[in-house]
Amino acid sequence: LLYNPASDPDVWQRAMRRDFGAAAADLENALATSSRILPAVTTAHLPSAANNQYWPEMYLNHSLIDAANPGPYTDTPRPRVFGTVSPLDPQLFYRMVDFAEDLLKGERSGKYTPIEVAQWIEDYAARAGTSLLRAKERAEQPNRPEYRRLTIDIAIAADLGRFFGAKFRAGVLYHIFEKTGDRIALEQAIRAYRTAREVWAGIAARAKNVYMADITIGETRVLRGHWADRLADIDADIAAISAKLGSAKQVYYRDRIDNAIREALGRPRRPAAAGRHSPASTFQPGRTLPLEFFAEKVYASVLLHYRHVNQGERWQSAPMQADGRLWRGAIPSEYTDSPYPLQYYLELKENPELATLYPGLGDQLTGQPYFVVRRA
Repeated sequence: LLYNPASDPDVWQRAMRRDFGAAAADLENALATSSRILPAVTTAHLPSAANNQYWPEMYLNHSLIDAANPGPYTDTPRPRVFGTVSPLDPQLFYRMVDFAEDLLKGERSGKYTPIEVAQWIEDYAARAGTSLLRAKERAEQPNRPEYRRLTIDIAIAADLGRFFGAKFRAGVLYHIFEKTGDRIALEQAIRAYRTAREVWAGIAARAKNVYMADITIGETRVLRGHWADRLADIDADIAAISAKLGSAKQVYYRDRIDNAIREALGRPRRPAAAGRHSPASTFQPGRTLPLEFFAEKVYASVLLHYRHVNQGERWQSAPMQADGRLWRGAIPSEYTDSPYPLQYYLELKENPELATLYPGLGDQLTGQPYFVVRRA
């Protein structure tokens, strides 16, 4: 499909049917679902831009609290702890520490949150697990190497979703504690982190006697070893966080804190964007590009974000103006005077705590999250 996205599904399904018989469709679904986990993780959380420093398949643990020892993640923002890591796309995704701070303020932007990402990958893991169970019931030769190889790797990929989902939740909860000193937030952070640790221990057990004890793709610690080798770092970090329980306090004015904890532990729901916009087919360089959005519900504000299709540039933003349900904005003439196409999206805010993006990634998370207009 990378070579030809329009490939006939029978191209790969023939091979699946040959190797797996009646279990082929379930294994295809499990593979497709579990394969979405790590791209979501690396888009939302990128502690190093170097692929020889960040190996999420056999993740070297990044501490929630020890900024002095970030391990291989030396190109991440300071302080170099788990919660301050930048997303690969910081324009569309929150950092954990920023999201925790906004939760406590009772406000948020339209960015995708670490808790939304946690829920996505937990859901992918659950769906992959369900498909694996169905495949097991239908498998005709479950001891064949082809079947074992695929099902073991799918199960590990699904568990990586459970691990990172729990650790993302722990990261947000820990920063709620950091901002408030609240003992309940800290206790919940430790509980989520321990959940992540147990999932990782399960991966290590599953991979024992299947993978080499020292999987080596390079000379440094981050590029060799086994899942079991990573547990000691996770345990040390949990112990360091647990040591803070003695200084944690009971906070009595709790509304914002309790709401933030519930959000970090819950199943988030993103409000649907309600409105219509028809992008222009082209733009004239050096001329203002007017934009209109017709809202199908009441919004307190609509913010236009725009940029040249050039990753070396920063995004610009400007508020749109309302005329009843019609919101108007523009990309100014001096900005359109460029050899690059334009990309833009809208941030729709109903109130300080309720915001979304348009067009966004869509329900299946496969949509292009911005409009693109090319030069005439």
